[in-house]
Amino acid sequence: EVAGSFVLNRIVENEKINAEKTSKQKVDLQSLPTRAYLDQTVVPILLQGLAVLAKERPPNPIEFLAAYLLKNKSQFEDRN
Repeated sequence: EVAGSFVLNRIVENEKINAEKTSKQKVDLQSLPTRAYLDQTVVPILLQGLAVLAKERPPNPIEFLAAYLLKNKSQFEDRN
């Protein structure tokens, strides 16, 4: 029982720390210069999407890129 309580307390503390880090990261993103903000938020997925776009060359490139970004955004959201 004591060990279980210790583990639970440890998990709660880790979650609090992670929440604080996430909050701090959001504030930090807001204070970044424009280029750094874009580099950290959208440039990685845009570069990957543009590479696929150039390879595929679909007839509707804007719709293709928009769909690509929406489909793959979860791979990049944790990085922000």
